[in-house]
Amino acid sequence: MSPKPMLILVAGLPASGKTTFANALAEKLDAFRLNSDALREKLNLRGKYDPASKQKVYDAMLTLAEETLLEGKNLVVDSTFYKEALRKHWHNLAAKTNAASYFIEVTVADEDARKRLQIPRADSEATWNVYKALKEDWEPIREPHLKLNASKLSLDEMVEEAVKVVGMRDEG
Repeated sequence: MSPKPMLILVAGLPASGKTTFANALAEKLDAFRLNSDALREKLNLRGKYDPASKQKVYDAMLTLAEETLLEGKNLVVDSTFYKEALRKHWHNLAAKTNAASYFIEVTVADEDARKRLQIPRADSEATWNVYKALKEDWEPIREPHLKLNASKLSLDEMVEEAVKVVGMRDEG
């Protein structure tokens, strides 16, 4: 019996370091990576954050994730996942594809986020105002999950902690 594929969801506010972390974790685990900003660009929806455009991005992410997991491949998904309503679809997907699922929340001190957001980034259009608005709207992740503070841990330490957690889950 082959092991269950892993679905690792990396959540966090803009400039938290979630994309850098997700890239490093996917590489370490030899997993595919799916990033909402990259997919938004591919769908020609860059700069469009109305509800319909956001839904198109999330629907496309779920479709690609399902295909990847049904092929038995591990997947790291990188997005804000700031609302419980967005996260519940991923729980359903994990059940549907028989994947072991993990949420990892990447946080950062506000002052570090502000500094990072002053540097243009190819993968994100977020500004300090976007950060503050999403922080205000953030709905806490209620289920047990790994929380990593990118202001206190190095990238290597964050990846090491994540690998410990995903490696300990029972495959049964």
